[in-house]
Amino acid sequence: MLLMKHIACVLIFFFLQISFSNGQSNTRRTADHVHSWFMYFGNHKLSERWGLHAEAQLRRNDLLANAQQLLLRTGVDYYSKNNVRWTVGYAFIETYPYGDFPVANAFPEHRIWQQALVGQTIGKVRLSHRYRLEQRMIGNAATGKFEDGRFENRFRYMAKATFNLTKSEKPVFFAVYDEIFINFGEDVGYNLFDQNRLYGAIGFTLSQNVKLEFGYLNQRVQLRSLDVSSGTPQYRIENNHTLQFGVFSTIPFMHQ
Repeated sequence: MLLMKHIACVLIFFFLQISFSNGQSNTRRTADHVHSWFMYFGNHKLSERWGLHAEAQLRRNDLLANAQQLLLRTGVDYYSKNNVRWTVGYAFIETYPYGDFPVANAFPEHRIWQQALVGQTIGKVRLSHRYRLEQRMIGNAATGKFEDGRFENRFRYMAKATFNLTKSEKPVFFAVYDEIFINFGEDVGYNLFDQNRLYGAIGFTLSQNVKLEFGYLNQRVQLRSLDVSSGTPQYRIENNHTLQFGVFSTIPFMHQ
């Protein structure tokens, strides 16, 4: 039953992506960018059931030349008995002007988030399904200040598959995922679809608790502002080709 629910979620978000692509073919302006993201993800168990999440991401535009975004995220993890990790936390984000559709000023965002991460194994493939809710308090890009900003809700669903390429004690592995972002709430307006991320990577196991991933991410973002330069309002779409380097650390709980 749990597997069928996950399959249903996958079908729903693929349907949403297809509907978005087909419905806006004549009303969008697309810009391509090249980004690089450097990321750390840490999950550190304090007891058998409780732990801390720590995350930092430095995102650059034009490969490495310009700042794109800084993201700092933390949270409290709860490990349930049915192979689900629940997390509630806080994130701070600073977004900078970049690319073909730059904002006027760098602006901050404060974010509260909740998620459920469900793991399962099918044969030699390790699967994870991540469901995340975010309450976003977004600063004013016109002034660069937090005052007179806006509030948005966002739902994210990610399906990730990982399988080993070698049989050694420290295997090389391949990882792939797709994640869709959907906005909702009074302040969203026309911008229901936020973005989609499609990712593939080669991973290296350094130890039982540390892994590295080198990958490519295609990020398709629908911006909030419309382009009216042609006389007809058009959605502004970023197609971001992103190189990613990620460090994943897990520290197990050590019984005294």
